[in-house]
Order: sequence, then C-alpha cells, then structure tokens
Amino acid sequence: MPTQAVDRALRILETIAESGRALSLSEVSARTGLHVSTAHRLIATLRDRGFVEQVEGSGHYRIGPCAFRVGRSFLEGFSLGPHLRPVLAELAADTRETANLVIRYGLEAIYLDHVIGAQVAKLFTEVGQRVPLHCTAVGKVLLAYASDVRAVLPHLTLTRFTAQTITTPAALERELAAVRARGYAVDREEHEAGVACLAAPVLTDDGAIVAAVGISGPSGRVLPRAGKLGERVRAAGEAASRLLRGSTPDVSARGRRPR
Repeated sequence: MPTQAVDRALRILETIAESGRALSLSEVSARTGLHVSTAHRLIATLRDRGFVEQVEGSGHYRIGPCAFRVGRSFLEGFSLGPHLRPVLAELAADTRETANLVIRYGLEAIYLDHVIGAQVAKLFTEVGQRVPLHCTAVGKVLLAYASDVRAVLPHLTLTRFTAQTITTPAALERELAAVRARGYAVDREEHEAGVACLAAPVLTDDGAIVAAVGISGPSGRVLPRAGKLGERVRAAGEAASRLLRGSTPDVSARGRRPR
C-alpha cells in the first residue's frame, strides 16, 4: 500500500541522516529491518529524486541535496534564529564556546541556530540536529519551563546514553525542579561522554517558554566553570527574552531571574 511505501522511504532517510556517515545497502536493510530488495527499490527512487545520493566509486548512500533543501526550508520557517542571533554571537564571544538556540519539537529538541566560539576545535551540535529532552541541558530547560510538563513526562523514553544519564522519572523531576530554582540547566556528560552543556530559557512576558539558549563544549573545559558559565548563560536567556519582547538587548545584564 502507498502509505507503507512512504513510511518505509522516510525510515530509510532518517536512518541515513542519523548515521552520520554513508551507509551500504546491507546496513540500511539491517538498520531499518527492510528486506534488501525492498530497501534497494526505495533507495533507487529516493536517489532519482535527489533525496539520497550514491557516494562515487562505492555502494554507499548518503543524504542528497533535495533532503537538505527540504530540511533547510523547515528551519527558515522560524524567524526566531535570525532575530536572536546577536545574543548567540555575544554569548559565544564571551564564553569562547559554541552558543546554541534550540526549540522543542514534540518529544525532542531541535537546534535552530548556533554561533561557533573562538576556542572550539570540534563541533558538538549541528543546526537541524534533534536531541532527547531528558539528558541535554537545552532539553531539560525546555521541559522544566513547559506548561504541559506533567503531561509530557509520562511519554518520555528515558534512554541511557552514558553512565551519567538520568533514567528514572523521579530523578528527572528532581532535576527539573533544580533547573527552575537556579534558572539554567547543566548537562554533565549525560548525552555524550566528554561533552558538557548549559542552557537557559527564553520566555515571553507571561512566562511561556519559546526556546532555550545555551553553550556546549568539552566537559573538561566547561564543567570546572559551570557556576560562572551558568550565570552567563542565564543572562543570555534573559537578554533573548527581552529582545523577543521588543526591548533593547543587553546580554551582559542580569535582569530578573526567570521563575
């Protein structure tokens, strides 16, 4: 049936995109659970339409230009990124780490924009990247300030990614309360070993969260400065909130602590 074919084709696209590298036909088949002949037929159609492309001289497939164009159009549908980019630029300049702007998308967080810091040798985030809510600083902020947090929590799959990942509802609720109390969240190698992140909310006048701003970098460089960097990230969140409301941004000002 046509719906099944569409679902399978999209599953192939997601599998290739999330792999981070080109995949062979057999790998696509194994990861999607599709028979090799089915996977081959669907990949051929996706290749003809430009959604995947075959790596020259190999039997491996990667995401094609049409998929990139579709994904880019999604991100361009948000004016939030360009509007808040000055805040990200100052945050990256001050901390010398990558500054990120992230929104919630269902039960995940998606990166809308980032500005690379001066001492960044390796990128830990990508625009368009989707990450879990329970084990990332941006995700925990988006959960902590969400008006529907009680309804969302039972639907989260608390997958363990590292030894530091929160995997129980009770522990996650305690963590979210701590995030609200201090005004920012910390990811202490909870999603990826060796990587730490901090994030703060971007709020409307009535306290509704629209996004999270944060920084990411090597844990050995970020965690020893977590207190100082957390305050700086919180100030950036407050500045982004003011900018969103139409006032003049002042990234260095503390302002009112989000509640």
